[in-house]
Amino acid sequence: MAKSPIYVVGGFVRNKLAGLGETDIDIAGPAVADTLGLSKRYRTEVVNYRLGTVIIKYNDDKFEYTPFRVEKYAEGGGHSPVSVMFTTDITKDAKRRDFTCNAIYYDIANDKIIDPLGGIADIEHKILRAYDPQHIFASDGLRVLRMVRIACETGFKIDAETAKAAKANVELLKDISVERRRDELMKILLADTKNGIANAQYRALRLLNQIGAIKYLIPQLEDGAGMAQNPLYHKYDVLEHTFQTVRFAPPDIRLAALMHDIGKPYCMNKFGNMHGHEKVSENIVRYTFGEYGLRFPNSVIDEVAWLCANHMYDRDGKTKEAKVRIFVAKNFELIDKLVELINADRLATGLIAENPEHRLLKVKRQLIEEGAPLKVTDLVVSGSRMILEGIQPVKIGGLLESLWRECVVNPKLNNEEWLVAQIKKHADDGETASEV
Repeated sequence: MAKSPIYVVGGFVRNKLAGLGETDIDIAGPAVADTLGLSKRYRTEVVNYRLGTVIIKYNDDKFEYTPFRVEKYAEGGGHSPVSVMFTTDITKDAKRRDFTCNAIYYDIANDKIIDPLGGIADIEHKILRAYDPQHIFASDGLRVLRMVRIACETGFKIDAETAKAAKANVELLKDISVERRRDELMKILLADTKNGIANAQYRALRLLNQIGAIKYLIPQLEDGAGMAQNPLYHKYDVLEHTFQTVRFAPPDIRLAALMHDIGKPYCMNKFGNMHGHEKVSENIVRYTFGEYGLRFPNSVIDEVAWLCANHMYDRDGKTKEAKVRIFVAKNFELIDKLVELINADRLATGLIAENPEHRLLKVKRQLIEEGAPLKVTDLVVSGSRMILEGIQPVKIGGLLESLWRECVVNPKLNNEEWLVAQIKKHADDGETASEV
């Protein structure tokens, strides 16, 4: 492949030795990219001139290569080094890496393992350890989040001195860009999916709280710590209930699970109760995830905010059937996720072990079976027909909406004869149909 030695290093080697799932293959070596001596079959693409990082391409395969280096960071724990010096010393390269289990090198040409810092022993004992914890975390605050994530993804215990140093340097997270913090948070919420470690995401949230990292991600979550809830409905305080909800939630709604009750402390402190907390949670999501917060895409913000705002919908089961049908039809694509959140929320009370089929899913199934129009364009008549029947253009939208609602409640009405009759009636008297 190359004239200079090349080593596989990092998560791929760690997981192979630990019997875990595969990760991306990262490679390293003593040579800078342009002196590797790669054969012509390989192509390279520079990713970072300063760090010497290149992508090596072979057919459809891509590998990230970084030369051995020594880094120096400015005070404050920023993610990027202020100076980089390349080296041929594998041990020096190992010492710059975050954890010993990620500093094990597989020599491709000679088929052997090089373990400068004792990472293999740590893997055997399932320990996540930094070689020089204080230096590691003081150099790069993001490593605090990486420590939590990797420990939970692998099921490793965190070495006591490593955990102590992480906690001592947790405030350096403030120097890390919100985008990097956001991305680590998302990986943490999916920690159990990486290697199939049960409840890894729940353990990760508890670890974040223990080391004081929550406030550098979503500070309002901390307000729920120690805030008791009505024991008739909840076993846990607000924060633990939130963590439990994430534990029970499927991966696609965990962000909403994390945020669904974040409005409770505000409501309790201001009003003395938690009524209406779902709307406060929606507002907090839009602020915390927006431009002045973690900067999620608008599509993510809108979905999470909507799920939070509606997770108490029809909680007592007394909403009229017609209104429920319209609610389900209007939000058809999100109903499954909403029910997932509601079910996780209920399990996280600590008082029930299973959920019966939710009313919203029953109604959704009924709408499908009955062939109900799920949107206005599913009506068998259109705005063009209304114009032909003499409806003023300004009134078409409102009339279509009203007729659609009636057809959602009674799908048999979605036929040309009835709809045209209604249109003619309203064309004659100049009114719009009554809304359900």
